[in-house]
Amino acid sequence: MTAYRNVPGAARAAALLLALALPTACGLPLDSPGPAPSCAAPIRCVAVGGLATTVAFSPDGARYAVGGFGALHVFDTATGATVATMPVRDFEPISHLVFSPDGSRLATPVEGGVRLWDAATGRPAGTLTGHARIPMDLAFSPDGTLLAGAGHNGVIRLWSVGGNRTVAVLTGHSEWVGAVAFSPDGATLASAGKDGVIRLWQVATGRLTASLTGHDGAVQDLAFAPGGRLLASGGDDGTVRIWDVAGGAAPYVLSGHDGVVHAVAYSADGATVASGGWDGTVRLWRLSDHAQAALLPGWIRDADGRMGAVSGVAVSPDGHTVAIADGADRVRLWPV
Repeated sequence: MTAYRNVPGAARAAALLLALALPTACGLPLDSPGPAPSCAAPIRCVAVGGLATTVAFSPDGARYAVGGFGALHVFDTATGATVATMPVRDFEPISHLVFSPDGSRLATPVEGGVRLWDAATGRPAGTLTGHARIPMDLAFSPDGTLLAGAGHNGVIRLWSVGGNRTVAVLTGHSEWVGAVAFSPDGATLASAGKDGVIRLWQVATGRLTASLTGHDGAVQDLAFAPGGRLLASGGDDGTVRIWDVAGGAAPYVLSGHDGVVHAVAYSADGATVASGGWDGTVRLWRLSDHAQAALLPGWIRDADGRMGAVSGVAVSPDGHTVAIADGADRVRLWPV
């Protein structure tokens, strides 16, 4: 998954993973404002033979997938062995990838739609079409039956994964849509993008149920809390906003970033929100009092001690391993 880039739809949970996993793995207290440690001894460092821009763990944590330009790779987490390699055309960069909830398939954006892959064999498993250009974000429904794609033209498309067909086209955004997220129960889809409006859709009917306004500028990322009542958003205005999608109360506004907030994510217990920004920081927000609990550098050092940007981050479901794509050709796995 992509931790940051200069287009919308930055990958889910990048900020949270950096904030909660990397500092712990390296022995840096969460409240330390100092620079990130060197962390020169990862569990494994894998050269993927091309750009490594996005990474994701399978739901069971047994595998992780790495995408970039020219290929999509699946590795065994325990051994580092290559499970599958899926060649793609060089002009189809893999900026985002998602595993299906059962781990059997991978979805990647391609021109005009989505390509599905058999995650075990690497064989193509279908193509979902209908989008104009490359989708800017993808999200599986919790039961894996639907896939949502966010479009440059303001359109959100819902596909039936098993039927390889479009089941709904959601319109209402006036500009590109860069973020989509399903609620934990799968009943609601949230979408947002350049027009700054967060829209909530009833998945069963495709009906627009709410429009949430307040951000000054584009909304870059969305994340539902585990309980589904709260929704976090990050935007170009440098704020994180916490919305009560059930009660409709005014959002809490969390300020502190100097510039665009490109990623937001909840902790597993829903008590903390993490946000990552173009200011190079990751901030932890305590939801009990909406205070900033920690400020962390959103950068890592390579084995030679040089600072470098993180282009993709994922954490294993058991929380013990974090995978970091360096934007060049390597993925490093760190213990947590």
